[in-house]
Amino acid sequence: MMNRAASLCWIVLTVSLLGCSDTKQSGAESLGESIGKNVTEFAQGIGTGVDAQMKIKIELAPALEQSGISYTVAKQDTALVDSKKTIAVYFLSTKEFQGELIAKAFNAEGQEIGRATVDVSFKADDAQYISFAFQPEMDRQLVEVYRIDKRS
Repeated sequence: MMNRAASLCWIVLTVSLLGCSDTKQSGAESLGESIGKNVTEFAQGIGTGVDAQMKIKIELAPALEQSGISYTVAKQDTALVDSKKTIAVYFLSTKEFQGELIAKAFNAEGQEIGRATVDVSFKADDAQYISFAFQPEMDRQLVEVYRIDKRS
């Protein structure tokens, strides 16, 4: 059975190579380019899929937005920091801001299932990634949304 499958593959490959009539390229070169292009597209697709899997839903509190803070991207961080699960958020600041930010993780039922705090310092027209480290017991698969606010 295996010999038939292998033979069939070689026949298809041979016919494909012979069927290429491009005079500037040999069939092998054409086939190689085609395979290379498909492998590259496949790898790019995997990268895009991984990036999409890592993105998370963030909601900023109105008070934080009024302080001049916004964000462009938020994602799960694959590295554990001191055995804690982290998220990284790229914040932008239009105004100077110093204080403590608190990120709360909520499940689909709206129940808080984790929280993390971090001290930050932004200048006017500043931007930086901020990482929030959650307890290792928090199951990230249960998190529906992370809500971030400034701590009073």
